[in-house]
Amino acid sequence: MEEEPDDDDRATDSRSAVRDDIPEFSREALEHERIYDSLAHVRRRYLCYLLCDRAEIQVDEAAAAIADWESDGDSVPESHHDRVRLSLLHSHIPKLRASDVVDFDPHSETLVRGDDAEAVLAALQAVGRTLRPGDDDGNEGG
Repeated sequence: MEEEPDDDDRATDSRSAVRDDIPEFSREALEHERIYDSLAHVRRRYLCYLLCDRAEIQVDEAAAAIADWESDGDSVPESHHDRVRLSLLHSHIPKLRASDVVDFDPHSETLVRGDDAEAVLAALQAVGRTLRPGDDDGNEGG
């Protein structure tokens, strides 16, 4: 008489099947919490994007650009610009500073890239290239 597998054997088989379907990544690629935290909020991604092509940016300039992106080209009420500016100053810039992604001069309200900015900006640019519409793999970017 053939012995039936017990629940532990079935669970092991199930986990093995799932692991077979997971793409191979280096463990290092999955352990960059600082990068993922830095890019977790859309306003931090926008702010990092603004720093990709420039050495520094004023908070007001960043707030205006982000408010404009969030409004999808509609006119931006001053109250929305002010909310974006405050969220940058009180939430997003401090988080990016804590991760050493940006340096911030509170007197001039100027942001510059921090010592660890390159890894975060490279990750943001890599994701942007991957999601770009019309890539060679036929992905329409949706």
